[in-house]
Amino acid sequence: MPSGSGTPAAPPTSRTSFVQTEQLLAPGVPADRIYIDRGFSGTTRRNRGGLDQALAAVWPASVFTVTKFDRFARNMAEANQILTDLSDRGVLFGLGGSVYDWNDPFGRLFLQTLAMVAEFEANLGHLRTREGMALARRNGKLKGKQPKLPEPARRSIRRRYAEGEVSLADLATEYSVGRTTIHRIIHGPPTEPR
Repeated sequence: MPSGSGTPAAPPTSRTSFVQTEQLLAPGVPADRIYIDRGFSGTTRRNRGGLDQALAAVWPASVFTVTKFDRFARNMAEANQILTDLSDRGVLFGLGGSVYDWNDPFGRLFLQTLAMVAEFEANLGHLRTREGMALARRNGKLKGKQPKLPEPARRSIRRRYAEGEVSLADLATEYSVGRTTIHRIIHGPPTEPR
């Protein structure tokens, strides 16, 4: 298999990243051509520096290799866009130890099917997360972002500022918060205790 570049998408200190790196080294991807997305999470291509570097590092007749399709793209539109771009540049797509040609109808069908399954899995994960959060919210376990300061401090801030005792900047310094936080406390509605 021609050498190329590869990209595991996992936190750099994780066992998963190590295993994926080993899986890329096995078919002959040089260690200096393995790119890792650090801290990546989500379903879009944003903030995927490792992927962007790997895509820039390939050349015509090389193979862009990934260990798992869902680490490469998590929706069909992005997979289609990236695979089309690679194909236009004369680059083949490697998945594990197999190489696929986006211009071959069977290769395209297989990769589109993988993209569809990856998007489906990502959507299931999102659905389960939303269901779990709704259940936790109903049970009083998920309360959203908590105020930076407790209500007694917030009342004191509102009272002292209203009486002209202290400036907004002084309050921010005293409570070790930003001026924006103090501004929200003073000019926003009083919060209900949670």
